[in-house]
Amino acid sequence: MKHAKAVVAVALALLVSGCTQPEEEKRAFEVPDSLCGTPIPAELLSPVLPASGEKITEEQKVGNGYFRCTVSVNGNSALSARWEWWDKGTRVTRVAGSQWGVRLDEHVSDDGTYTYADAGGVSRVTCPEPSVPRRKTENDLFAQIYISDYGRPDEAAMEKLIRAYAKALSASPECVQK
Repeated sequence: MKHAKAVVAVALALLVSGCTQPEEEKRAFEVPDSLCGTPIPAELLSPVLPASGEKITEEQKVGNGYFRCTVSVNGNSALSARWEWWDKGTRVTRVAGSQWGVRLDEHVSDDGTYTYADAGGVSRVTCPEPSVPRRKTENDLFAQIYISDYGRPDEAAMEKLIRAYAKALSASPECVQK
């Protein structure tokens, strides 16, 4: 009987301590419906952003043939998104290998157009023709997303996000000459 009372006492103590743990901090920022100016549904971006935080910001840099953007929460880098032109015929695994410390050849699509892992993804962007300038017919555009230390790696979410980002870029001014 003493043993049973001791077990009940321990179980109650565990139950009470579980109920009194502090609640996890919630997001005070609204997840945007774009990634660095490119329309992306917020529900695709949300899983890779921090679960808490006050303020989300983006820092963008545009150059000749490339675009880079860092998304930060509370001043901490959560993810980086970019696109850039590579020589025609470049494989997505080669582009993925250009990012130091990230190996993205574990999950490559059957058609070789994208690759992803829990912390990043790369996809070839299909640019419509003939409305693109000559330079763009001689090169391939690639979308890249990488999760930083403050972001949340998620393999399934990354596959959806990189595919959506590449599709949205295919309708962007970089692909379609206006």
